[in-house]
Amino acid sequence: MKNINIILSGLTALLGLLVGVAPYTFAKVCGMASMHCHKVTAPTVLVFGIVIFVISAVQTVLLWKKR
Repeated sequence: MKNINIILSGLTALLGLLVGVAPYTFAKVCGMASMHCHKVTAPTVLVFGIVIFVISAVQTVLLWKKR
């Protein structure tokens, strides 16, 4: 059961990175720099992706050490 938790939290960390880079790579936001989706949405998604990555990475390390 512990290995499944480690794998799932590691997968969540990778998905957090994917969420963070999505608005800048494959799911482009609108092109005009003055629009709301470019000024607010893209940086917000980036921050949430980084937060998801950091929390999941810390959880993965803690679970790995408990093992």
